[in-house]
Formats: sequence, structure tokens, C-alpha cells
Amino acid sequence: MLGPSGSGKTVFLASMFKKLSTQGELGFFLEVDGEEKRKRLVNLYKQIAAEEKWPPGTKYSEVSEWVFTCRVQTPNLPIYSACQFEYLDYAGGRITDESEEEDREFEDKLKHADTLLGLLDGQRLRQLMRNEEPSLSWAISDLPNMLTVMQRSVNPVHFVISKWDVLGGEYSLKEIRDRLLQIDEFKNLVNLRNQTSSPIRLIPVSAVGKGFATLQPDGSMVKSLASLPHPFQVEVPLACVLPDMIQVHLEELIQKRQQELNTPLEIKPNLSFWDRLGQIFGSGLRTVREFLPRKYQFADEILENLVRFAEEPAQQKQEAAARRTEELRREQVASLKAVEDEETALTHVVNCFLSIKNQLDSKFPESNLKLL
Repeated sequence: MLGPSGSGKTVFLASMFKKLSTQGELGFFLEVDGEEKRKRLVNLYKQIAAEEKWPPGTKYSEVSEWVFTCRVQTPNLPIYSACQFEYLDYAGGRITDESEEEDREFEDKLKHADTLLGLLDGQRLRQLMRNEEPSLSWAISDLPNMLTVMQRSVNPVHFVISKWDVLGGEYSLKEIRDRLLQIDEFKNLVNLRNQTSSPIRLIPVSAVGKGFATLQPDGSMVKSLASLPHPFQVEVPLACVLPDMIQVHLEELIQKRQQELNTPLEIKPNLSFWDRLGQIFGSGLRTVREFLPRKYQFADEILENLVRFAEEPAQQKQEAAARRTEELRREQVASLKAVEDEETALTHVVNCFLSIKNQLDSKFPESNLKLL
């Protein structure tokens, strides 16, 4: 997770864990590695929800590392682990402040990251939409610094818009997207990702939801402690990671296999990702699975679900995406009933991820930054 100081990275992390710490309608929950870390995240959220001051940001010298496990509790109450991921949150100064020494630790972590999330401060975006002066520094310094760092990665990159509660009431995601694409560095990164068929998204979130915090004339956010926060879409960035990582790896496999076989793909209108994969590998998923890194060699059912909907939202109209969301909800309910071990738990979690991702595409079709 990358973002300039004050963009809301720490608040987002605490809010994401709060929403996913127990299993609800999303169909899975998160456990953090270590009781002390769990207490720290709970206390951070307590500071967000019940104290006047906001939590302090990550200090330059700190690297906030968290290991989360996605787990599933079945209707009969047994719990199974599905998958695990490491979440790294860096101080904003790591990407904006000058330093005489090379930050080798940061560069190494960046190199090995499966996905980069760039947090865009909703408050700065609001100023940008209004052409207010404070946004000028952000647009010519903070944002390009983050984009330069993200450009070094070959894996999926997604932009997460924080503080949607103060931004979304005035502007649509399309308006914000169009304004961001007027910034050359942002547009260049999007175009490059599009050319390589690498997923790139713009995901609006709010760590507290509407009505909890009010923007003041001086730029501060004053809480309404008489009510509780209602986080909005904080689970979505996590849900998009695994499906998009699989798409990137399979796109690489298609290109390599195509070169080996010296077989051009047949060009057809609206050729789906599934169709292109089938032209190179045939219909058998076992062959595809052999070429994937070991950690992505899932069972056929899981891999088929991930591949089948890899590019579907970009080809659908909004109404079709909404219908697909309802289908995925039904599949999610059915897969929960079938959970009896870690593999079936993973199948269920993948269905949950796909359902969440599809809801994003249904509610915010402009979130898919596919321009070509």
C-alpha cells in the first residue's frame, strides 16, 4: 500500500480489518498473525470511532507489516483456512521525501510485491476537481512520485480513492477518472498497463462511511462521535487482487506460448480472455495450470472461475454485470455449504472475491481503467 502522508493508509487498514474481522454477508473473515497485532488494529479502529483525534500516520522509520489469513466458518461452525497474504504499509515519506541514501529495503519489498495499491487522497482529489491551490503540489509532486514507484512493478496496480464520503456526494467516479486522465503521468501509466493487458482499477472507498466525519473550511475532518462509522467498500481492493494476479500470469503465458508455437491468435470481435486462452492451450485447464507458479496451481474449478470472468466486466453492459452479481451471490451461498476442507474453503473465498469484484463493476463501471 503506497500513498503520500495523510492520504489515509493507516485508517484504511484498521477499517478493512474491522469490517472483515468477523464473517458476515461477505462470506469469509480475516485473522491477523499475532494477538498483539490484533489488539493494535482493534485499538486503531477504536481511536477512529470513539476518540476526537485521528490515528497518527506511519513514521518514516516504520514498515507496517501484517500477515492476514482468509478463513471460512461453515454453517456447522467448523473453521477452515483458505489463503494467506502479507500486507505492507509504508510511510508516505518513503515515496516523496528526499534522501541521500538508497532505500534498499523499500526497493526489495517493491520488487517482490504481487500487487501495488496506490491510495489517492479523496480530499486532495476534491481540491483538484475545484481547481484549489493545495491540489497543485499534490498533482505535480506527490502523485507523480507515487506513479514513478508503481511504474517499476510488472504486477497489477490499483488506485484506491480514500475519503469517498467527502468526495462522492459532489462528483461521480467518471468525472474524477476523466480529471485524473488529464494528468500526463497518470494517463501514461494507464496506457502502458492497457497495452500489456494488465488490470488497472480506480476503487472508491471510505473508511468511515457517510455522515461520520465532516470536512471543515480549514481542511480538517471533525468526527460525529454520536454515531458509528459504516465503512464503504474497504474489502474491495483485497477482493480484486487474486483474480487480477491470475489474469496477469495467464496473459504472460499466452504471449510466451504464442511465441513458442509461432501461432498468431485468430482476431475476432469481442474475443474473450477465455477464448484467447483456449486458442493457445486448448480447453484443458490442467495444461494451463502446469505453467503457472506453484502458489497459483489451484484446482480446476477455482482456476476456471478466475479465468472465466477475468475480462468479463469490460465486455458487459452495467445491467449484465448486475445480473452476473446475482448469479455469483447464489454460487457463493452454494460454495459455503460445500466447504469441508482448505481446498473447498479456497473455492468459496474465490467465489466471494469474484462476487465483490463484480459488484464493483456493476456499481462503478468506470472503475475499470481500460481505455483501449
